[in-house]
Amino acid sequence: MDSFPEYYEQYFARAMLGGAAVPVVSLGCTGPVSYLGQDRLRRDLDLLRAAVGPETGPDEAFVCAVAPSGVGGNEYYPTQGAYLDAVADALHVEYAAIIDAGFTLQIDDPFLTDVFSYGTGSVADKLETAGRYVDAINRSLRGLPRERVRLHTCYGINEGPRVHDAPLSELIDVLFTIQAGAFSFEAANPRHEHVYHLFESVKLPPDTVLLPGVISHATSIVEHPEVITDRIVRFAELVGRENVVASADCGFASQASYTPEIHPDIVWAKFEALTEGAHRATARLW
Repeated sequence: MDSFPEYYEQYFARAMLGGAAVPVVSLGCTGPVSYLGQDRLRRDLDLLRAAVGPETGPDEAFVCAVAPSGVGGNEYYPTQGAYLDAVADALHVEYAAIIDAGFTLQIDDPFLTDVFSYGTGSVADKLETAGRYVDAINRSLRGLPRERVRLHTCYGINEGPRVHDAPLSELIDVLFTIQAGAFSFEAANPRHEHVYHLFESVKLPPDTVLLPGVISHATSIVEHPEVITDRIVRFAELVGRENVVASADCGFASQASYTPEIHPDIVWAKFEALTEGAHRATARLW
C-alpha cells in the first residue's frame, strides 16, 4: 500500500474491505481459551458428509480450519507463545473432529508467509516468530495421523502488484517442519510461477505430497489447460509424479462479500480448466 497508494485506494473501495457483507471485527483474547464450537462444527461436518455422500473418502474431501496464528491477538496470556499454546490446545478439538468425521484436515496459515514478507527485525527474529507458529501447529496436531493433514499457506487474495511477497525459498525449511503430509502453496500467479525451480535443490520429506497452485485466485484470466498441464508436469518431473496434486493458489474469496474479487462464473471456468489440465498431465506423465 505504501508503494502503490493510488491503486490500493481504488482497490479497497470496491473489493475486500469495501465489499464486505458484514463488518470485519478484530478479536482480542481477554481470558482463558477453550473450544465451544462442537455443535456448530458437527452441523457443518454433517452437512458436508450429506453433500459428498457416504462413499467419499478423505483423499477426495477436505475441510479447512484456521491455524493457531489466525485466532485474534493476545491480551491475557503472559507471552505470545503461551497464548499460541492455549489456542493450539483448543483447536486440537476441531482438528480431531474433522479427521474423525472421515475428512482430510487442511490447516490454513497465510500468516506464516506474512512473517517473512512484512515482519520486522532480523532474519533470526522472523525465524523465531515463524518457529512459534509452527510449534503451535504441531502441538495442535499431536496424535493425529500426518497423512490426513495438509497445510496451506499463501500471500492472501490481494489482486495487487505483489512485489513484496517473500519467496518460498525463505520459508521452505520452516514449512517442512510442520507435521503435515501435504503442502499447498502459490505457484500459478506470475510472482511465484518460477518456484518449481526450488525443488531442483530442496528434497521433499519422506511421504510428502506437494499441492502447487496451477490456477490463480488473483486474476480473472482463465488459464489454458495446456498451461496448467505444463505447470503440473514441471513439478512432477522434479519430485515424482506420485507426489503432486494439482491445486489452486488459494480460495477465491477471503471473506463474505457482496462483490467477490473473482466472479463465481469465472471460478467455475478455472476449475474446469484445472480438471482438463490435470487429465492431460496424467496422460503425459503416465
